[in-house]
Amino acid sequence: MFNVLRTYPAPQSLAAKKAYDSEDVHKALQDCFFGKCYICETKEPLDINIEHFIPRKTDSSKAYDWENLYLACARCNNIKLAKYENILDCCKGDIWRNIKLLPGFSVRTRKLTVAPLTTDNETITTAELLDSVYNSDHSINKKLTSASLRAQVIRSTQILTQNMTEYYKEDTPDIRKEELIEKMKVLIHRKSAYSAFCRWIIKDDVELNDILEPFMD
Repeated sequence: MFNVLRTYPAPQSLAAKKAYDSEDVHKALQDCFFGKCYICETKEPLDINIEHFIPRKTDSSKAYDWENLYLACARCNNIKLAKYENILDCCKGDIWRNIKLLPGFSVRTRKLTVAPLTTDNETITTAELLDSVYNSDHSINKKLTSASLRAQVIRSTQILTQNMTEYYKEDTPDIRKEELIEKMKVLIHRKSAYSAFCRWIIKDDVELNDILEPFMD
C-alpha cells in the first residue's frame, strides 16, 4: 500500500447522488491514486473498480461519499470483499511503514514477504489481505494470478536493485551516483508501481536509507 493525498473539492457529480462512478469521479481518483490500485499498487491494471472503503451494505450514506471512494483493481476488490473490512486507510497517515514488504529475487519466487510491524487489529488485517493478494494459492485461478503479480513486483523492484548495484561499484563516478539517486527517487515515489516494496528495499540499506528517507513521504 502507499500513501494517498485525496484532492478537494469532491467531484461535482457526487452531489446529485445518482452515480458514484461518473467520468469526473474516475478522473479525480486516477489523479490522486496515480492510476494505481491502492491495495496491490499495480499501475494501470486492465480492470479497475471504484471501491467503497466502507461497504455500502454496512452504511448506505457512504455510497456517494468522496472520502469513501477508492481505486482498486478488480482482483484486489474481489479478494477484499470476501472478508477484509477493518483495514488501514491509505488516505490517513504514513501507513506503508506499518507493514514490511520485500520481494524475492526470482520472477518465479514462491512468496513475497508481508510482515506486520505493529499488533493493532487494522494492521494485522491489512497484512492478511496483502498476503492473500500477493501469495494466495488456494485455487488454480488465485495461484496463477498471484504468481503473475509477484513476477510484476519482482521485475519492477529489480530495476531498483540494478541501480543500487551500480551505485556501489568501485568504478562508478560521483556524477553517475547522483544520477542513480535520482532514478531511485522516482522508484520510491508514491506514483510508481510497487513503491512500498522499493521503499523497504531502501530502508534495509544502511547508506541509501539515510539519503532517500527524506523522500519517503
